[in-house]
Parts: sequence; C-alpha cells; structure tokens
Amino acid sequence: MARTVDLAGLGKVTPPAAVVFDCDGTLMDTEPCADAARSALFARRGHVYDDAARDSLVGLSMAQGGEVMARLFGDSASQLADELGHELLAAVADGAQPMPGATDLVRRLAARVPIAVASNGPRVLLDKSLAHGGLSRWLPITVSGDDVASPKPHPACYLAACTALGVEPASALAVEDSPVGARAAHAAGMTVLGVGGLTRGPYVHAHAPALDDAALRRWFAGW
Repeated sequence: MARTVDLAGLGKVTPPAAVVFDCDGTLMDTEPCADAARSALFARRGHVYDDAARDSLVGLSMAQGGEVMARLFGDSASQLADELGHELLAAVADGAQPMPGATDLVRRLAARVPIAVASNGPRVLLDKSLAHGGLSRWLPITVSGDDVASPKPHPACYLAACTALGVEPASALAVEDSPVGARAAHAAGMTVLGVGGLTRGPYVHAHAPALDDAALRRWFAGW
C-alpha cells in the first residue's frame, strides 16, 4: 500500500457540503472476503485466481464481474454473477470488518455533514456488510448497484447519492479505493479522495494511504 499523502486537491471542498463513501475496500474490509469468494469460484472451474484475475475484477459490480469471468470460463455471465454473490454473502457474514479508522470517521462526520454510501455491490450485500460492521446507524442513505441502471464507472450511483443528500456533486467529496469507483465519482463532477494503494491517476484529486492517516484526520478535524 502506498504510504504517501497528498491532500492539496481538497481545497475546493473544505469543508465539503457532503461526503459519499464507497463501501467495499473503503469503509468495509471486504476485499479478503471477495478474494476468498472469487478464489473458490475459480478453483471450481480449474482456474487459478491470480493477481491479473484480481485486478480485472476489483471494483466491478456483480454483473460486470460475471461478464469478465464468462470471457475466462465460457459459462453464463448471469450464473457466474449469482454464484459469486452467494459466495460473497457467506464470506461477509463470516468475517467482514470496518477498515481501520472507518467507524470513528463515519461517526464524527455524521454529526457534521450529510453522508452516504454509493456502492457497486448488490443491495443485499451492501446492507449486510454495513450492518455487520456496525456502520448502518450513521448511514441512512445508501445507493447500491441494484438501485441504478448503470454501475460504476458510470456516475449514476454517485449522482443518485448526491440527489438523495440534496447537494450538488461539485460541492461534495467522494471517498474511493478503486480506479473504477474514482472514475465514476470524477464523472459525476465530485472531488475525489483516493484511499489505499490503487487510487492514483487522473480521476483522483487527493490521496491518503488509509482512513486513519494522521494528516487526513487533521484535515477532517479542521473544517
């Protein structure tokens, strides 16, 4: 994971009118669950779930993931998406936890600005994950991949979240861990804060290694 922080690009939204978080890999540490689910699915078909396979699937919706796997395996995309969904639900129920710093940050922000979640995951998985992590109480507004016609990298989920919050996208901050999600938030016209090692490039305005980064926490506290 990259350990550098660059928050200069957040000046445009200091403070933001609202904050919209991605869920998987941003608020909730579900990537190990996703890796376990994908690995099991790949193994059943005699394939190795390697780094290249992981990179091709991170951040995608279930339907998009099914299409990617269908090209690899030759099976039905919808069947693969359903199978992956079942595997993920079981894995999340067994072990998903909030990302370091997520609970404290969400609790603090909810008392100061409107916040929401915009996820590519299906509704049942999003709800289960946030409830399992104890974050649902602070996040009454959530948009799942089932709630929009086009998933990330299309901006629909972020636009829907901003509409539900009653804010203009240009005045809001998106927090993302994947290139797919960063592209979606950028397309919505939001300022994008990337967290983790994958969110670099033209769609990210600022970057922090994690939600519990000291410089990021100071920026939030300074509104």
